[in-house]
Amino acid sequence: MSEENGIDREKFLETLVSDCIIAHQESIIVKLIVQLEKDYHELAELGTMGKYTLDWTHQQVLDYITKEL
Repeated sequence: MSEENGIDREKFLETLVSDCIIAHQESIIVKLIVQLEKDYHELAELGTMGKYTLDWTHQQVLDYITKEL
């Protein structure tokens, strides 16, 4: 992803969050965060061959993937 594309994406997300807050639709933001967490946990489990647990830090996940496998 190019830097310009990343900036556009960031601006889009900023607008989305702002619009949700203005419209009192914070639940949309919460649903997005919950889905992101779920997706991350799934990827972390796959990346660590099932060793990942919720108490692992992101750095522990990266270390396992790069050093243990």
